[in-house]
Amino acid sequence: MKKLKRVHTGKELSFYSMEEKTLDIPFYQSNVSAGFPSPAEDFMELDLNLQEYLVQHPSATFCVKVTGDSMQNAGIFSGDVMVVDRALEPKNKTIVLAVLDGEFTVKRIHKKGDLLFLNPENDNFKPIEITQEMNFKVWGVVTHIIHKV
Repeated sequence: MKKLKRVHTGKELSFYSMEEKTLDIPFYQSNVSAGFPSPAEDFMELDLNLQEYLVQHPSATFCVKVTGDSMQNAGIFSGDVMVVDRALEPKNKTIVLAVLDGEFTVKRIHKKGDLLFLNPENDNFKPIEITQEMNFKVWGVVTHIIHKV
């Protein structure tokens, strides 16, 4: 089973590493209707290894617990766990974990001509224009969000 081990807690985010235990969860290959129930197949076709599903680059992947609501319109809520891959190259409009002037933040990266912005996904927050005076670095690309329903 994958367990999250806390490695660092900051002002806004808590960082976790994933221990190397694996858990294969039964995976039903059939699609499930979100409307009225229909008779479904009563058998499992394969197991789903969540680590293989969620992690593309194991040595470059870590988890971060979110605090705050600046990304709620992207489906990222306070208390959610983000899977972050440092091996991926950030692209325009991807969600990234960044360090801005010594503080971690999660935002959608947006390039507009020669300008670079970190955009929140909540109208109560303003985009941040990245300038040369700022100490800015992308730490990784957010690949998955894990939250309880």
